[in-house]
Amino acid sequence: MEIKDITPEAYQMCGGCGCGCPAVLETETSYIIIGKKLDSVKLGEIESRIADDEYAVEVEKGMIDQLDIKRAA
Repeated sequence: MEIKDITPEAYQMCGGCGCGCPAVLETETSYIIIGKKLDSVKLGEIESRIADDEYAVEVEKGMIDQLDIKRAA
């Protein structure tokens, strides 16, 4: 499986520092989102929607808004 980093340039500030920066990655059939773990309050509000094999992460709206995703018509 090929994984391509499509994180908007403004959010590519880590430069391999290992400090846990947000990112959006793309495969042929899906997107992979790397973000912060939810705090207990936010997690409690949506916990019932998260299946045992899922995680919820949080990223800034600006990062998603800046994605340049071209979809086939």
